[in-house]
Amino acid sequence: MNKIISTIVGVVLFAGPVVPVLAQGTTTQSSAANFCARLTRVDQELDRFMAEREGKVKDRRSELEKNMTERREGRKDRVEEHREKAESRRDAHYERLLELATTTAQKEAVTAFQTAVEAAVSTRKTAVEAANSAFKAGLDVAAAKRKADLNTAIAALKSSVNAATEKAKADCAAGVDPVSVRNTFRSSVEAARKKFQDDVKAAEKVGDTVKALQETRRTATKKANDDFKAAMQKARTDLKTALGK
Repeated sequence: MNKIISTIVGVVLFAGPVVPVLAQGTTTQSSAANFCARLTRVDQELDRFMAEREGKVKDRRSELEKNMTERREGRKDRVEEHREKAESRRDAHYERLLELATTTAQKEAVTAFQTAVEAAVSTRKTAVEAANSAFKAGLDVAAAKRKADLNTAIAALKSSVNAATEKAKADCAAGVDPVSVRNTFRSSVEAARKKFQDDVKAAEKVGDTVKALQETRRTATKKANDDFKAAMQKARTDLKTALGK
């Protein structure tokens, strides 16, 4: 999950100017004076650039969500395969014990052992599945929140940049000094970019939630395994006592 978060954030964050055209011809007075004449092209470049970035974010997000689903399904299949093999081994072990049992009391002890083992296996399975389900549910909630926060950040960025563009157009139409218009426009866009970065970093903090979910699952799984080991030890001890060993 942490890798997914950092990957999305890496795609989303803008390291440089919000659009390359804003970095062109910014060092001369004449280029600044021509800003109003170039504003239409700047507006088009902004739209194109932001659409491309938003498209990359959505594509990457879809890919990562697909990969997460595939990993979950793969893990589920491996767990089921492992459980089936373990069940086969237990059944074979019960058969061998019954073959060794020569008296009615011994056979009853083996049956009791089998019942105790299967109860322990079932209890652990239920506990582990509950822990995994809680983890997945929490992970889905965290991922949905992060997705919503990123969408909100993108929408806010687009709104701020559009507002800056419209103000620049209005200022140009009103005869405001093009140099002043350009400087105000660039400051507004840069402020929007900075806020966007801060919003994305805030969304990234979902990693703390994921770590807490992982720790909760680890604790629950450890308890399930410890309880299982204790139940198995008792079952073996009871069997040995019944068999006189």
